[in-house]
Amino acid sequence: MVDLGIRFDSNLTFRTISHKKISKAYSVLGTIKRNFVYMNEHIFILLSKSMIRPHVESADLVWFLQN
Repeated sequence: MVDLGIRFDSNLTFRTISHKKISKAYSVLGTIKRNFVYMNEHIFILLSKSMIRPHVESADLVWFLQN
């Protein structure tokens, strides 16, 4: 069920959206690993902060509301 753009499952939890956010973060991580073969730690940190972190941070509120 979708209400105001937020997905709920039959138990009115946010499990679906949190799994979707985690999957997207892993997908972006895979893209980084495939396309940036030769990178040092500094480059990886910059890429993860700019490409992965926004997906994980947007799920923080969802995880907070679940507990």
